[in-house]
Amino acid sequence: MTTHPTCFNCGEPVKPEWAVCPHCGQTHPSRSKTIHCRVCGRKAKSYLATCPHCGAYLEPRPFPLVRVSLGAVLVLGLGFGLFQGWSTISRGVEQAVMLVSPPTPTFTPTATFTPTATATPSPTATPSPTATATPSPVPTATPSPTPTATPTPSPTPAPAVVATSTPTPTPTSEFRYGKPVLIGPLEDRVYSQNEELTLRWQDMGPLGPNEWYAVRLIWMQDGQPAYGGANVKENFWIVPPEQYWGLADLSTGRQYEWYVFIEEVTENAEGQKVSKPVSPESDHATFLWQE
Repeated sequence: MTTHPTCFNCGEPVKPEWAVCPHCGQTHPSRSKTIHCRVCGRKAKSYLATCPHCGAYLEPRPFPLVRVSLGAVLVLGLGFGLFQGWSTISRGVEQAVMLVSPPTPTFTPTATFTPTATATPSPTATPSPTATATPSPVPTATPSPTPTATPTPSPTPAPAVVATSTPTPTPTSEFRYGKPVLIGPLEDRVYSQNEELTLRWQDMGPLGPNEWYAVRLIWMQDGQPAYGGANVKENFWIVPPEQYWGLADLSTGRQYEWYVFIEEVTENAEGQKVSKPVSPESDHATFLWQE
């Protein structure tokens, strides 16, 4: 029967390769792998994140292939350097031997006429023309013409139809005379009982045989409007006191209102008088007829 080691904290069985108990989470340092700190070189447990001696971060050991590759590169570099050095040394030795032991000239028994060497003049070195750098013209940016906005033609407004007003026919005036203008009394002038009261207006010219100045009076009597007046040919009228004095209510200050117009008086087929105004009414004026 196989016996497994147990966790020294909880007593549960654990495998030898387990660094941490799966039951209680207790770390087993004795079963943990030991690594070397790459800074201080001292040993530390692999489950630690930092070196307990120098505090440096513990990094895993480089992959073996990387170390082998680095070694191979170093060996190849060293071999290439030795080869280059040996080649250089060999060439130097050969040159030194040639300088120390020059070749022995061979004796020729027959004298051979050797022509005198004529010195050939050295060719005059023709100076090479110096290339002068031709400055390249700096390209000038040609300004692009600003596009001119083509104005959109506005639609020509249709001519407004002007309504031609039809002249209103001037009505033929029904009056033959203008508006009479009052002279007096005006604006509540006060008269006494014994004072002559004369109403006057501007003359409107000669009147026809059936045309009259119609003088009209209006007053308040017992709270109700009352009317009076007369038709005359002259441009004045003397108001008879016996007919009109004292009729206006005292509460109104004995006020009377008066106005004038021209009217035409005719008779109809039955013999009755018919009145027709032939001028507009004048403005209205007032007077007070007191005691």
